[in-house]
Amino acid sequence: MTPAELAAASDLILPMAIRVAATLRVADLLADGPLTSTALADKAGADPEALRRLMNYLVARGLFQATGDEEQREGEGASAGRLGGGQGRAEARFALGEGGRWLLDDAPGSMRKWLDLEGFGGHMDRAFFGLLGTVRDGGPVAAGNKLSLSAGAAASYDELMGERARTEGPALAQVLDWSRFTHVVDVGGGTGAQLIALLTAFPALRGTLVELPASIETAQREFSKAGVTCDVLGGNLFELELPQADAFVLRYLLHSFEDDQAVEALTKCRNALLPGGSVLVLEASDTVPAVFAAMDLLMLVLGHGRERTLAEYDAAAAAAGLRRAAIHTPTAGPRALEYVAH
Repeated sequence: MTPAELAAASDLILPMAIRVAATLRVADLLADGPLTSTALADKAGADPEALRRLMNYLVARGLFQATGDEEQREGEGASAGRLGGGQGRAEARFALGEGGRWLLDDAPGSMRKWLDLEGFGGHMDRAFFGLLGTVRDGGPVAAGNKLSLSAGAAASYDELMGERARTEGPALAQVLDWSRFTHVVDVGGGTGAQLIALLTAFPALRGTLVELPASIETAQREFSKAGVTCDVLGGNLFELELPQADAFVLRYLLHSFEDDQAVEALTKCRNALLPGGSVLVLEASDTVPAVFAAMDLLMLVLGHGRERTLAEYDAAAAAAGLRRAAIHTPTAGPRALEYVAH
């Protein structure tokens, strides 16, 4: 890495400027056409002069376009006006640029929602400002999980995870024969998007969602809207008695736990597993080192989990009385590690 590349990689101005624009929904406000800085600020609930300066920077970086003269320069008088509180400035007009289209609310990948500083993405971003203390101390001052989030951040988390599951769920439904199961329990399944995909593809399946109480009402609305019937069990996994079933799905759940809790979660599933059943663990693969390392660092700063290699998941499963029977690789989403009872 060259000094210039290091400087670019360590720059915080652009990442934060993009996040502020995403939080203010600037791209959506400009979707119908250019606006003056004053009109844009009024719609965004921002200070016109501060927003103008933010937009000028994002124009320079290619995300938006300026469609009028940003300043009116008339010799010393205009300069004096600028120093005297902004008098002498002409209205700037801004338009959506090609790069800024990825910040539209309905853009593929939900980039705006992930970058929103007032949502779960912002919660993750702010956690990294404590990275120095985390590395020095071995963990953050207070470990976090969904229970520790504000109501808004928790709802944002469910929305983001739900959108990802809606995209990836059909691929999981196709990658293995779910008709060999009678009852599937999605442990920590959010607002039910993964279960909806499975129950839609295999109507004979019985489904049960296990989730924290804060997500249950939204999940029930989603099931009703999708026209599927599903049982719902609200509560903390470690305090619940899981229903007996022949398929348990743990999707992006075990990486939220340290090793002892991961083994405990798998053990609870093993104890409720019917003969011939399977526990399916869906987690990020360690075959892409850079992505795996980034996620592992994220779990460190969030303070309640870690990414694991395939061997580490096998070891956790073995401690819970399970052995790996297969690895299923969907066309989208994480691989599914299938474990069965010893």
